[in-house]
Amino acid sequence: MTAFRRIVAGALLAATIFLLFLTLKNPIGIKNNLYGIAREVMKKSLELQTFNWFAIEGAGFRVKYQPVDASVARLVLETAEAAYEPVNQMLGYAPDENVPIYIYPTKETLNKSFKWDGAVNAMGVYWAGAIRILSPLEWITDEENLTPVFQENGPIVHEYAHLLVDYRTHGNYPRWLTEGIAQYVEREVTGFVLPEETILGNYWYSLESMDDKFDLLPNQNLAYRQSLLVIDYLVEQKGFDVVLELLDLLAQGKNISDALEGTVGQNLQSFEASFRQWAAGQQ
Repeated sequence: MTAFRRIVAGALLAATIFLLFLTLKNPIGIKNNLYGIAREVMKKSLELQTFNWFAIEGAGFRVKYQPVDASVARLVLETAEAAYEPVNQMLGYAPDENVPIYIYPTKETLNKSFKWDGAVNAMGVYWAGAIRILSPLEWITDEENLTPVFQENGPIVHEYAHLLVDYRTHGNYPRWLTEGIAQYVEREVTGFVLPEETILGNYWYSLESMDDKFDLLPNQNLAYRQSLLVIDYLVEQKGFDVVLELLDLLAQGKNISDALEGTVGQNLQSFEASFRQWAAGQQ
């Protein structure tokens, strides 16, 4: 370990001990601070792993890239900057510092950064305080329209919405909620929406299975579609403000069932039954 890395590790350890000392009498504070510390450690770790990458910085974001993506780094930054205020306003939150975005030149390098196998196909991923995206040069074949295609169909707005949900709730949210919110925000800001999934026989996944087992569900299109529909249902019933109120209760440490009880007057089971009844009429 280099002297620099030892200094960073020591500083992080000291910060951890200090925050634990400050929050001993506040269990929710302990949980929130520990999550924030873990997220910060992983974010700094990625920064160290990419110390030799090039970087450009703007209003709200810092884009890191390798030489092969120099021609699109500015496009990524400007796309993110254009999304900054609209997404912040929708979700009622703004980061305290510039958000790191990492451009990976190939699917293989992006997957390798997460230790995923080659079968995973992702254009963008939010994880631990940072956004990682696949280079637009890798998936956009229409070179003449690369800029508008990336701005309208790229992953920036979606992943940035995930980041804001994560920070606003201190990581306390179910997967279906953040996926639904990210798609809702993306549709409002860019107009992009995933192709609608045909629902056969009014079949839906349980919301419980759409939390920690989300990525294992056999029909991923249905899982994403259902996540968006849940948010549409909430907004139709109570307006988008109820989504923000839900995030506030989650930030206080409440579980999703109690948070729903506090916002829409239904626990998770009752809410899910009402959603299914509503969704049956949407087909």
